[in-house]
Amino acid sequence: MESISKDAPRQPEVNFRLLFERNPLPIWVYDIKTRKVLAVNDAALAQFGPNTEALIGQAQDPQAEIATVDLECVGGPARMAVVKDRSALRHAEQAVRTLTLQLSSTLESIAEAFFSLDRDWRFTYVNARAEELLGYSRDQLLGCRMSEKLPDVLGGTFQAEFTRAMEAGEPVSFEAYYGPSAVVRKLHLVPSDQGLAVYFRDLTEPRVPEQRLQEEREILFAVVNSTTDAIIATDFEGRIQMFNKGAEHIFHRTFSEVQGKMIEMLLPERFRSMHSQHRQRFAEARGGNRSMGLGLVKGLRADGQEIDLEGTISQVRVHRKQLLITNLKNVSERLRVSAEVEQSRAQLLELTQRLMVQEKTLVKRLAQVLHDQLGQTVAAIRMAHETIGTLLGSTAPAPVVRLQAQMGMLVNQAVRQVRQVLVDLRPPLLEEQGLAAALDNELRNRSVTHPQLDISIHITPETAALRWPPEVEYAAFMVAREALENALRHSGASAVWIDLVGSGKSLRLDVTDNGTGIQDGAIQRSGHIGLFDMRERANAVAASVSVGPHSPSGTRVRFNWRAAP
Repeated sequence: MESISKDAPRQPEVNFRLLFERNPLPIWVYDIKTRKVLAVNDAALAQFGPNTEALIGQAQDPQAEIATVDLECVGGPARMAVVKDRSALRHAEQAVRTLTLQLSSTLESIAEAFFSLDRDWRFTYVNARAEELLGYSRDQLLGCRMSEKLPDVLGGTFQAEFTRAMEAGEPVSFEAYYGPSAVVRKLHLVPSDQGLAVYFRDLTEPRVPEQRLQEEREILFAVVNSTTDAIIATDFEGRIQMFNKGAEHIFHRTFSEVQGKMIEMLLPERFRSMHSQHRQRFAEARGGNRSMGLGLVKGLRADGQEIDLEGTISQVRVHRKQLLITNLKNVSERLRVSAEVEQSRAQLLELTQRLMVQEKTLVKRLAQVLHDQLGQTVAAIRMAHETIGTLLGSTAPAPVVRLQAQMGMLVNQAVRQVRQVLVDLRPPLLEEQGLAAALDNELRNRSVTHPQLDISIHITPETAALRWPPEVEYAAFMVAREALENALRHSGASAVWIDLVGSGKSLRLDVTDNGTGIQDGAIQRSGHIGLFDMRERANAVAASVSVGPHSPSGTRVRFNWRAAP
């Protein structure tokens, strides 16, 4: 080092030598013009070796971590090169690499999706879970703006919350629907000087059961409130917990008016004590469900009006709590209409009975007039005609004989017609010998007028000897006559028969044919007046009439009567 500081004082020269030679950093000095190394310390020799050309190359390499200082030496300008301490830099770089690797490993292992953005909203990191949920690879996202790859964030909750977090510099958490499939996502935003860290996850899967349960609740709520029936839920003590719209409409009370109050307030006071006992017994029995009362219960409206209700009561368990569910239907109007119909029916039945009595009286009187008056008059005309013919003898002119013969034919026809009318009006043998004899006589007369048909009656001797109330026999006979007439006119049958069975307390009469038959309900749809007449006659004596098909073909009309107990 004498060449460096030959004229310097001795003590500084010693200090400089110590500083140069013992410095832990590699240092060497070389002549700028001749590129000759003038001095080298131990640290430089240890790191680079004795090759002076390597030292010169290191000093002139712009990428090398070396600092140079130009000096004026005795021999001319020189340059001192000092190698920077690379160990700290290497340690720092290694620490950064380790930290980066640990951070990346952590972000890749978390269950949540994660990505980071710089302050220009460009992706700087994307973990694997984020790739999966966003539908892009990290190569497609890194360096791109968020708006380019995720246009759904623009103009909505996402953009507003992202901007708020960035501007406020505070963490933000929120939930929002994302994309056309309306996926619910929960996001946590953490801002920094470099940008924004975004953690997020889908809530769709965990929320499916909860969402389905909520939908079922909403459907149940809509159904409960859409029905016109009253649905009331109480606890086992009878305090009202639910009161649907139907209940509000039926009782003219709102849920707020009855909530927590005893259900007995909805009953007339005379029934409350009894209902409370019945409700308590039902709750203790742990039964399923049953009808309330004997099918009908009384309700009380807010204005004091009593109403008729049909109801059922059931036990249910909701969240470990036992409830009683009462379902009530307002049947007041239906009962009123039913009572009016029943009253009209009773009046119609009474009128039918009176008409039948009047019919029998009128028919009997008309038959008597025809027999005693018109019949006698016709008989007298016939006798007078025969007397005139006898008086004229064979001396009568031919025109008179012809007129006499024609008049005789007319008189005989009138007699037959009067007799037939008497038969139609007053069934022969019905009053004197009973229903079986009258039916047998009726069928014999029909066989004469319809010889092509097989007409018969099936009756046992025991039944033939029975008698029933006169009004029942008359109604059964008139029904049989109407059914027989219909079969002869409309069925196209080759056979018609009557079956009569019964006892002293019952009677069944069937008129059957083997014709074209009839479909069930056809008579009701056509409004057949003959069937209406038969049914009214039967109803008047507390009997019934049914019309239906007969197997294998044909139609059967059945009259059925049973004495009241």
